[in-house]
Amino acid sequence: MGKVIGWGIVGCGDVADRKSGAAFNLAPGSRLVSVMRRDGKAAEAFARRHGAKHWTTDAQAVIEHPEVDAVYVATPPANHLEYALAVAAAGKTCLVEKPAGRSLAEFRQVHSRFRAVGLPLFVSYYRRQLPRFRKVKQIIESGVLGEIVSIDFRMAKPPRGHPWGLDVGQSGGGHFYGLACHLLDLFDDWFGAIEYTGSAVNNVIPRNTAEDCVSMSFRTASGAVGTALWNFAASSGGDRLVIDGVRGRISMRGTSVDKPVYLAFDHDARIRLCETQRERNYFRWRQRFGLPARERFRFARATTPHMPMIDDITKRLAGGGDVEDSADAALRTAELVDQVLAPYYGGRDDAFWTRPSTWQSLQARASRRSQDAIPPAYQISPAQLQEFEARGYIGPFRCDGDWRRLLVPVKKGRNRHLDEADLFAVCTHPSVLQRVAQVMGRSRFSLFKSRFVVKMPRGHAEVAWHQDVGDRNGGFTPDGKAVPTLAVWMGIDSIAPDNGGLEVIPGSHQRLIGDYNKQIRSGLLESGALTAADLDRAVPVLLEPGEFIIYHGWLLHGSRPNTSARRRAGLNVRFAPPGLQCEEEFLYIPIETVDVPRHDLVFVNDVWGGRPPDAGDPAERLPKAG
Repeated sequence: MGKVIGWGIVGCGDVADRKSGAAFNLAPGSRLVSVMRRDGKAAEAFARRHGAKHWTTDAQAVIEHPEVDAVYVATPPANHLEYALAVAAAGKTCLVEKPAGRSLAEFRQVHSRFRAVGLPLFVSYYRRQLPRFRKVKQIIESGVLGEIVSIDFRMAKPPRGHPWGLDVGQSGGGHFYGLACHLLDLFDDWFGAIEYTGSAVNNVIPRNTAEDCVSMSFRTASGAVGTALWNFAASSGGDRLVIDGVRGRISMRGTSVDKPVYLAFDHDARIRLCETQRERNYFRWRQRFGLPARERFRFARATTPHMPMIDDITKRLAGGGDVEDSADAALRTAELVDQVLAPYYGGRDDAFWTRPSTWQSLQARASRRSQDAIPPAYQISPAQLQEFEARGYIGPFRCDGDWRRLLVPVKKGRNRHLDEADLFAVCTHPSVLQRVAQVMGRSRFSLFKSRFVVKMPRGHAEVAWHQDVGDRNGGFTPDGKAVPTLAVWMGIDSIAPDNGGLEVIPGSHQRLIGDYNKQIRSGLLESGALTAADLDRAVPVLLEPGEFIIYHGWLLHGSRPNTSARRRAGLNVRFAPPGLQCEEEFLYIPIETVDVPRHDLVFVNDVWGGRPPDAGDPAERLPKAG
């Protein structure tokens, strides 16, 4: 068969380990020479598992290894361009993991370079070579389906995390970008080049900014129409592909590598296509006895899914001469994906991952809704700002978001704005954000926390007097200073003293009291840090459903038991000033509203960025409440 092809892997992570690692030494004429991973211990362990004699943390060492003929680039897409171009410069064949770059623009650079230097370039669309998908192609080409009329695909998956797959700067897009290209490449193989006819792209999980629900329509070269839907925010999973012809149908799970393929057909058409007399007799017998006109094709479990692809590439390279690669087909798929996603990202020809505010994500749309001129009803007057300066809170105000739709949990109500679009819409409604911006005197800030606070009727729970300071409430700056935050407390029910309503001590936000970092466990009354005179100044916060107050996180507040027959449900939403995203456990969602005037209030400017760097701790300089 010719020379043995030596392989190197750049990025020997999970995908290479599960799908291809063993294949490089199992395929005839192939051997694994060198592997690279930034984690040296992991690279060494991979090399030991899969029989590579050399491992390293330096990608260039793999690419330039004298015994390496072909390099598999299996890093996240952010590195594909750099490493693939380095492989071309070294004069070697490249197999790049899909998607082959963060964008069509990046892959075009790679494609052009390999074509210019005359080197083979493969993209890891391994499904083409698997028996299951080759069988589908065989059925289509046999003519048993007749003319193909339509293709319909539906995938649904519940939301799931990924170490880097939803970081667009690393991945180039969401789960659609990472997975849909496999199926679109198969369509290209089965039906020829696909013509894009339309799409709709949405983001419905607030914590993510990448696309998570995508539909597209297309047309095949023969005129069949197709639709496809990828929903990565579904309540339950599903995966079904149906290919309909005038005389038969293929139905199957579209993405599985080894699940059965089902074929329904017209008996007469199937008999005409039989290759042997025995086969014809079998289907005539089935027809005579009225048995269903369908077949089921089973496939062995694909333990190393990349094996057929590695074997095929190795044979092509070892054969010598001009090598037919997969780069042109992969480019067609990349062009199709780019057409689908370009409107969502505001174009993908540039470094679009650096400008998330221009995308159509929930986060970006939330900011844009608040960048219109502030309507009179939302304007905060100078007198109200002075009131906030003195008292530490203002309101109530009316939320014009659709808060009535919210599902209020009795327990586990923290940070649901990250996963529930309707709650996120309320937390980021202009009636909330534009008022927060005016009180803070900043048009840019971050949403970092939400919590439903619920007291059921006839309960005994009370909330001790406390300030929202420290851990899980904004944290501390690197020099140990408490981060001041701004909170919105919204009534979902009517809020009054008899149902355990919120109480505050006006002016108490101007100093940190007692062992404040323990919050509700700080024991301010027991320690004497909070006196009877302080409590005499406490006032109840009265709210109607949908009304809210804005208060400083350092404002002393608490609540008594709900002795009434009514539920008391509220929503607390927290915002951090610009540049003070200090707690790693939170996802700080950037907010940019319409420009607001920088007011000259002493306390607000001191704690939210207006004071000189050497002015000292505002908690030490400001007068005590009262």
